[in-house]
Amino acid sequence: MASSHSALQKYERALNRYFQMPAAERKTGDREKILKILGVENPQEFLGMHIPLWEAKLDELLDPTSTDMLPISIAHSYVNWVRGAIRMMPAGARVMIFSSKFKTTGLKKSILTLLHEVTGKPHRDFEVTEVLLIEKVHKDTLFTVRTPDGKEYDLYLSRFGCMGEYIYSGLPTLVGIPALPAVYHVTPQGEEVLLKPKEEGTNIYQDDSVTLARVNRDGGWWVAGAARQDALGDCIGTALRYGHYIATPKKEVVMIDNIELFHLEETDVRIFEPIYEFLPKKVYPDDRTKRERLQDKMRQEYEAAYADQRTVIRKEWPEIERYLIEMRRNIHAYAGEVFEMVMTRVKAQVFSGK
Repeated sequence: MASSHSALQKYERALNRYFQMPAAERKTGDREKILKILGVENPQEFLGMHIPLWEAKLDELLDPTSTDMLPISIAHSYVNWVRGAIRMMPAGARVMIFSSKFKTTGLKKSILTLLHEVTGKPHRDFEVTEVLLIEKVHKDTLFTVRTPDGKEYDLYLSRFGCMGEYIYSGLPTLVGIPALPAVYHVTPQGEEVLLKPKEEGTNIYQDDSVTLARVNRDGGWWVAGAARQDALGDCIGTALRYGHYIATPKKEVVMIDNIELFHLEETDVRIFEPIYEFLPKKVYPDDRTKRERLQDKMRQEYEAAYADQRTVIRKEWPEIERYLIEMRRNIHAYAGEVFEMVMTRVKAQVFSGK
C-alpha cells in the first residue's frame, strides 16, 4: 500500500504541473510523459490510436476535477473505441487516474459514507485496487476498494439517472422493504454522481441460473419479495422493472436502477411484466397446464404479499410524506413539475383501492 501511495503522489505532482499549462500549449510529448508515469509501456502507440480528438479525450480522462472515466457520450459511434483504449491501459494506471480525482471532486468523503452504510462501521481511509469500465447505461464505472482491515468491496459510480435513484433510495426502508444504499454526490464543479454497492445475488428476470429447480426452491420468497417492491413501485410510479429485481443471498428481493419515477398516469409507458406471469412462462414454455397452474399459485401469493405491503405503506404515509417534503427541491428538479402536484398524485395512489 505504501508503494502504491508513493506512485500516486508522484503521478499527482506530474498531473498538477501538466494541467497548469493552458490546453493549447500541451504537446504530445507532455502527454507521453504522463502516460509513462502511469506505466503505459508504449505511450506513442497509445496516443496514435485512430480515434477522433483522442489526445483531447485523454486530457478529459486525466482531468482531476472530473469524475468521468469514460470521456465520451455512450451514444457516440466511437464509444467502444474509447472504452477499449482505456481498458488497454495497465490496471494500475486506471487506479491512479481514478484515485487522483478524489480530492478535487470530494468523492472520497462520499465513498467513505457509502462504506459506512454498507458495513455498518465507520472507515477513515481506503485504497482503490481495481477500476473497470462496464457497458451498462446505469453504471459506467465499477471499482474495488480495500479498507485498512483488508476487506474489499465492489462499488459503482454512476453518472446516469442519479437524481431519480437517489430520491427512490430512501423510501423502501421507511416501509420495511430491503434496499441497497446509495450516496448522491455533487462535485464542486457541478457534476452529479451516484455511488452504490455492486449488487450480489440473482437477477430474477435475466440470469440463466433461474431454472425450474431454482424456482421450485426459491420462487415463493421471490414472488413475495417482488410483490412488496411492486407495491411501493406502484405508489411512487417506477417505470422500469424488467431486469431490475435482484434476489440476494440474504433471501431478500431488492430493486436496482430505479431511475424513472412518478409515472402515475394510466397512459404512462412502463416496462414491466408481473413476476407471476414471467416465471411460469420461463420454466414451462411448452406445457400450458403446468404453466397456468403455477401462475395461479404465484398470483395468489403475489396478491397476498402486495395487499399486505400496501397496508404497511398507507400506515407509514406520514413518514413517506415527511421524506418527500424533505426531497421537494430534488423532486421538483427531477420531475419538472410543481412539487405539490407530484405529491397529490403520489398520495392518491397510496390511498387508492388497488
